[in-house]
Amino acid sequence: MSQTSDPEPGELLAHGRGSDVYALDGHRVLRRYRGTSFAQREARLMEYVRAHGYPIPAVHEVRPDALVLDRVHGPTMADAIVRRPWTFRASMRMLAELHDRLHAIPAPDWLDLAPAGEGACVVHLDLHPLNVLIGPEGPVVIDWTNAGRGRADVDIALTWLLLQTGAPDDNRAMQLIAASVRKLTTGWFSRAADPSGAAVRDGLQPAVRYRLENPTLHERERRAVSRLLDRA
Repeated sequence: MSQTSDPEPGELLAHGRGSDVYALDGHRVLRRYRGTSFAQREARLMEYVRAHGYPIPAVHEVRPDALVLDRVHGPTMADAIVRRPWTFRASMRMLAELHDRLHAIPAPDWLDLAPAGEGACVVHLDLHPLNVLIGPEGPVVIDWTNAGRGRADVDIALTWLLLQTGAPDDNRAMQLIAASVRKLTTGWFSRAADPSGAAVRDGLQPAVRYRLENPTLHERERRAVSRLLDRA
């Protein structure tokens, strides 16, 4: 990794709550933060996780307010499900497997504790179908801003929560996925990732607290999360 100020961004590829992603060329993207930058921390964690064989983009450069990353050519898992609805269950199994692989990675001593509960493994805390790209060689997990050292059950419960409520944002693909998950009552993801239901059950309350403390949460999402906790 190196620090530089060139090249300049081109086409806007994705717009998130805390950052925007621009094309630099056919092989790299620029992920630029809006507001507080976590570039140094995120880059260090990404390189650590990638060294353990986890599928994430390589970090090429670190800037004060941005990261230059590998460009992954392929749709998000959410868009892939909408285009091919029959892949829904396979996608949920893939999400479960990505959790299993991530939680097998021990958190390094320098990694700070995630706010959602004390634990000893690396957790993503935003691992949903919009943050998984389906590349030519398989899934690639992006957006590691929220990641830290924490509890696997909270990470699993938070993904279940996001799937159930259709968050983040008013993304049409995520709304359709949420409807599919609700039709399965407890959700295929929770059964694939956690057959006994213990992780979702034990991690749900801290996951809900973590979600409700998010300052970017829309009121619609806040109501959906609260209703879900009431039902649970």
